[in-house]
Amino acid sequence: MAPRLRLALLQEEAEICRVAAMEAASYPADEAASESGIRFRQQSAGAFFWVAYLQHEDKETLVGFVNGTLSAQDELEEETMSQHDPAGALLCIHSVVVDPAYRRQGLAAQMLKQYVRGVCETQPQVKRMMLIAKAYLVQFYVNCGFAVTRLSPVIHGQDPWFELALDCEAARRPSIVQVDAFTSEAYQGNPAAVVLLAPAAFHKPEASAWMLDVARENNLSETAYIAPRTPSPSTPADTVEYDLRWFTPAVEVTLCGHATLSTAFALHDAGHVTKDQTLHFHTLSGVLVCRFEIDPENQKLLVLMDFPEQSVESAGSNVKLSEVATALGIHQDAIVDVKKATTDLLVHVTREGFAALAPDFLQLGTMEARGIAVTAEAPLANASSADIQSRFFAPQVGINEDPVTGSTHCALGPYWGKLLKKTTLRCQQSTPVRGGHISMDLVAAGPGRVLLKGEGVIVLRGQLTSSP
Repeated sequence: MAPRLRLALLQEEAEICRVAAMEAASYPADEAASESGIRFRQQSAGAFFWVAYLQHEDKETLVGFVNGTLSAQDELEEETMSQHDPAGALLCIHSVVVDPAYRRQGLAAQMLKQYVRGVCETQPQVKRMMLIAKAYLVQFYVNCGFAVTRLSPVIHGQDPWFELALDCEAARRPSIVQVDAFTSEAYQGNPAAVVLLAPAAFHKPEASAWMLDVARENNLSETAYIAPRTPSPSTPADTVEYDLRWFTPAVEVTLCGHATLSTAFALHDAGHVTKDQTLHFHTLSGVLVCRFEIDPENQKLLVLMDFPEQSVESAGSNVKLSEVATALGIHQDAIVDVKKATTDLLVHVTREGFAALAPDFLQLGTMEARGIAVTAEAPLANASSADIQSRFFAPQVGINEDPVTGSTHCALGPYWGKLLKKTTLRCQQSTPVRGGHISMDLVAAGPGRVLLKGEGVIVLRGQLTSSP
């Protein structure tokens, strides 16, 4: 289980003494700041002196700190490191310290990344951060987002120092990652974009319009937007919480499986969550839980999504089989059953009917449903790797055909589970050009829930040039 840190400003007298002791224990005598130096930084630049608490079940322990001062200069030199200019735009980081008793747990990286994010979000005047490090620590800071700029002219102790910098203006731009979900191969599965926002940007009134604009620009079936949430006192120590929304190029949707998998995969790839932690996504469909496991067959990362089961009921007399058959380009005799699954239609067809599908997207777009899930038993040739097959058409929400749709399997799973008398299913979904696989467990998540499993592949990383 990964430890969880909470960062806060240094304020208490007892904590100042503890911080001074940690500083003295972490640096050689000719490099460590004195207690008076620590007090100067806290008093003059308190907004940039953050301490880290390791959270336990019923208590917190101060285990580290990061501090810095502002400079109006552009370079990191002896003078800029010894003063604080409240009007400065350069943040000179002096100390990144973890108590020796708590090292080798990944706390320093977690603490520094939180510090960088926090300063970027709360201190807009800071344009750049700089620090100096000895050679053996350079890679650590690079892994935390800093870049080496030069051999530092600062003389501090006996050893040479390297100068590193982080561009805060670039760090404030939303990151965007594109993930191919429900596949282990690039350019297969279902692509989704994942945009990480600061909480303040995520919750702005104008954020919805901006999110829709970005989704249109991406022109993928879904773009997911996430922002970290502050854990509540009741949040388990191994749980990380995020707000999550999904947009097609046309509308916001209430549930999206492949974009949720993509989000979990992207967060793990970026180091925001470990494979031993649990993700809680707060969405329009309630709290969705994601976990990770390693596939024993290929040692690849699997995302496990705990989703609400979708009820399946009679489609009613308003749905005409002849119209459904015509819209799908198949003979009416190929339709075995038509059901209503929340906002979708579930159309069960024969294997032969499935192979003959020739959808008319204009006609499908006139049907009273978010989407039409067409499903059949898997081809006999694929019986060893899949139980069922499906295609999903949703022209009403701007998606003629979705390559792999996690949310619709919340209805397909229970439907086929009863027909095939199975509690686990291997599901195959594809378009004529790409597709993927979903594994389902209909009992592991408990009554009224389904567990979806799938892989992911990152195919693009970048930054947006605007934010809400």
